[in-house]
Amino acid sequence: MLADATLWAWIGALGMFAGTIPSLWLWYRRPSEWEYYATLAGVTGIAALAYAVMGFGAGNVATGGGVLPVARYVDWLLTTPLLILYLALLARPSRRVIVALIAVDVVVIAGGTVAVVTTGFVSWAAFGVATLAYVGLVYGLLTVLPRSAASQPDRVRAVFGTLRNITVVLWTLYPVVWLLAPTGLGLLTASTEMLVFVYLDFVSKVGFAIVAVASADAIGYVDTVDGDRPAAVTGASAPADD
Repeated sequence: MLADATLWAWIGALGMFAGTIPSLWLWYRRPSEWEYYATLAGVTGIAALAYAVMGFGAGNVATGGGVLPVARYVDWLLTTPLLILYLALLARPSRRVIVALIAVDVVVIAGGTVAVVTTGFVSWAAFGVATLAYVGLVYGLLTVLPRSAASQPDRVRAVFGTLRNITVVLWTLYPVVWLLAPTGLGLLTASTEMLVFVYLDFVSKVGFAIVAVASADAIGYVDTVDGDRPAAVTGASAPADD
């Protein structure tokens, strides 16, 4: 079982590393848009490092509630805000909205972490808090960010909508896996849990990055809140708005 989990961890590491290459390439080719590609590369690069750590069998901490894979939760703590940040780079909401969404996201991850390291009522209460926070996060992604994105040209709104939908649908599956895994009801083995998380992480991160890279032309259309082009494309030949 351990060998199977290790194998899936290394598959995750290699997949995430490969998924980082397109973002790094565009970062090199289009340095004026660096914050977009640096954000994408950060998502998959951090995930690749986390899976490599898990592949080496490091970062596991025994707790009263079970084994905490520290690398996995650090990965989520760092990469999920970056995914939110990329959506914000397209939608251009106020800084207050971005901070609020990331803060709620941190509560989700923190609640999940507490749920893993504790048992009984405390564990389920922490899971409940994380679930409520996630509902708030989904509300923000489905209603608050789109209000800002509504002022963007059609091309930007289309890319934002696709990436937002990928994020919401796949992130909603994570608590389901948590419930079925040894952390919850114990219906999944540790190796199966790793397999499912690798798959979800790959689609929600590498898939997100691939769609974003394939839609890189949308960056040239992005307007800031005041209607000016973002600093990322200042001095570049941005296409005219639709």
